[in-house]
Amino acid sequence: MTTKNTPIEFEEVHWKKSELKRVSMRDKSPVGSANIIGELKKLTKERKEFEENEFARSNKRLYEILAQAYGQYILAATTTKLFKETVKEIKTILVSEGSRVQSNTLAINLFVRFVFRSDRQRAHNYSRTLQAAYAKGIKPENLAQYIEDMGGVEVCKKDVTKSDKVKAKELTIAQTMPFVEEFIAGDALAPLAQLSVSRELVADSCNEEMTFLIGKADKNGKLQVLSVVPGFSKGAANWAKKQLAIYFAEHQALAEKTVKRNRKDTTVANAVAKVKKSNSATETVGELLAA
Repeated sequence: MTTKNTPIEFEEVHWKKSELKRVSMRDKSPVGSANIIGELKKLTKERKEFEENEFARSNKRLYEILAQAYGQYILAATTTKLFKETVKEIKTILVSEGSRVQSNTLAINLFVRFVFRSDRQRAHNYSRTLQAAYAKGIKPENLAQYIEDMGGVEVCKKDVTKSDKVKAKELTIAQTMPFVEEFIAGDALAPLAQLSVSRELVADSCNEEMTFLIGKADKNGKLQVLSVVPGFSKGAANWAKKQLAIYFAEHQALAEKTVKRNRKDTTVANAVAKVKKSNSATETVGELLAA
């Protein structure tokens, strides 16, 4: 997120669906850590004014301040050099004021703590909200609306506070979704079967990404198609794709034979690495400064 006082020239940051893909950036950027620290200091002042005058009445301003802090985090993360320098300076300032910064503290948490100095627990909750937004590829300018649509900070932070089992399942789905997208696209697949049905049954789904069938299978894999669902649901489509992702993850060899791959990065192994690499909101201070 840039302001009129912080000009920046760097390659595009790509946001696609729920996944943030950050491309390689030049280390030579006209924006230095001092610019970002300066903007964060301004936000700290604005936060104080907000708490003194508007806190009890307006969440809108709070979300705007969070969005600006989030934008400075995104800006700092455009290059490893800038990110490392900014985090190091923030840590130095906080420690000089008596704050404790552990090596396992998330880097994104430092940006929030810098702005919300006095209330560490609240800053922690806000940090988790930003983590959830980052994982979903939410842009800084859309953060306020995202928090409002989700139902507030308390709901957003729960997106991060999940069991290891839930996180593992979600990661598996994200890793394997490239297979699903190619599978559904079907450019290199022969259909399992081709049926003719009443045009009225598919009138509402023929232009959608998929049409749902109702069927009944036996334990030997024989399937009876009973009907077409005369409608389409995005929620049901997402659920169906997630189920395919889980199946492909559990049957990787079959998936690699079934899905035509035109790019090397469609393998599950590379998808795993890409998902982990793109989610820099999980980088800790210790990991970043040790690099």
